[in-house]
Amino acid sequence: MASILCNGESIQSITAQYASNTTTPLLLTFPHSGGNYPDDFLPNPSLSFETIDFPNDKYVDELFDSHSSLGLPAIRANFPRTYIDVNRHQHNIDPSMMETQESWYGHFLSTDSQKENGATLFWSKTKLGRYDLYDRKLSQDEMKQRIATCYVPFHQALASSIEDMKKKFKMAYILDCHSYAEFSSKFRGGARRPQIDVLNRHGQSCNPQFTECVADAFSDCGYDVTLNNIYTGGEMLLRYGWPQINQHALQFEIRRDLYMDEESRQKSGQFTKMQNDCTKVLSSVKQHIDNLCGAY
Repeated sequence: MASILCNGESIQSITAQYASNTTTPLLLTFPHSGGNYPDDFLPNPSLSFETIDFPNDKYVDELFDSHSSLGLPAIRANFPRTYIDVNRHQHNIDPSMMETQESWYGHFLSTDSQKENGATLFWSKTKLGRYDLYDRKLSQDEMKQRIATCYVPFHQALASSIEDMKKKFKMAYILDCHSYAEFSSKFRGGARRPQIDVLNRHGQSCNPQFTECVADAFSDCGYDVTLNNIYTGGEMLLRYGWPQINQHALQFEIRRDLYMDEESRQKSGQFTKMQNDCTKVLSSVKQHIDNLCGAY
């Protein structure tokens, strides 16, 4: 298993929790909840940890830790998304971040909006685009190292898990778990965001029943739920959401002020309630998919 060096200690770059005896073809992914900062990250030293950590979907994996007791597998990135973002295309790179103009072995697919927001494969800005994440350029060698040790292993593990699930059940459902800031960036208008946003690439990454099930489960817990309101879904849905081959991927965003203090990065007094509600949501989704399996 690929590893990263954090505080001088080698740790696995991803955690894949398999459930060999699972009876449900449902897999959870946590691409942005990693809190282990690699020693070679070297962000702008003038920034506080809270500012550097601001884009991360902190504690989302803990909100859904009931997946283990429910017998559901999960894959988590152990590194922060600002180090490398596995919910971006491998070639979504801002060339202005490179310290050299030598030919890059891949392609450049980043959009102007992503570069302005600093939210490409290697993030260049933090805290809703307000601060430069680095006071330096990145070498091509370190970019390739991050791709090889973090990005590739995450997607290899996910693809392998999906294939195993489809061999066993003839179907696979992927629940991609995220959180977002209470307010949008100035670039997006600065408005307060919905409590829960459910994303399915405008109905293209999964069947409508999966979307309805997840949205209803959050709504039944009393949350304001929207569909493809703030985002439509990232690389996880584009790469793995193919209902044409019975492979369904859905992403959701939980507003962070519902369970944590965004500035201090600490859990709030509402964390336990949110965690209990997420357990209810996951149980409802599992039951829905179990019912589907029984129909086959």
